[in-house]
Amino acid sequence: MALPKYFEAIENHLDKYFNENDEIMVIDEIESPDFHLDIYWIKPNKNRNYTLLLSNGISSMPFETPDKSLSKYIELCILLPPDWDMENDNWKKSNNYWPIGLIKSLGRYPSENNTWLGYGHTIPRTEPMTGTNFMATILLKSITLSDDFQKIKYGKKTIEVYLLFPLFSEELEYKKINGTDKLLELLEKEKLGIHMTQV
Repeated sequence: MALPKYFEAIENHLDKYFNENDEIMVIDEIESPDFHLDIYWIKPNKNRNYTLLLSNGISSMPFETPDKSLSKYIELCILLPPDWDMENDNWKKSNNYWPIGLIKSLGRYPSENNTWLGYGHTIPRTEPMTGTNFMATILLKSITLSDDFQKIKYGKKTIEVYLLFPLFSEELEYKKINGTDKLLELLEKEKLGIHMTQV
């Protein structure tokens, strides 16, 4: 079966940044309630000290944004420690699966709620993510991934890649009071990513 055009665009984009020496697996969505949403699992190497998960499919459902300057097309990614246990189907275990589940749930959030997602948006939770104390997620631009990597060309369109960054309840409240920029300053002091070593 031929891939949808946006799948091809994202796969071609990955080909620019990774080669045959990189280990990339596809976590294929077997049953899709609406649109097909796969996850690329890009394994760490000696030059890349993190596990990268990247969605492929959210951009098939363009948003209705309040401003034409805002992107209607996005994909989501998350950076995990290099030793995140996903081998031998261990990614299916609840304590390992939650980042995948987070990408999928937030990927479908706009279509299920007739809304859109973009930079700085925070999505709170009613209960923590499995095995963690995270109570919300914010969409950011990664300081680890290159700017070029975070913009995928799809014909005349641009798909923005946003980083999902989990937040503790205190950080969510801080963001509500002080805004995204101040939260980023706080996270930089915490050395951004210390969260992921605490789960």
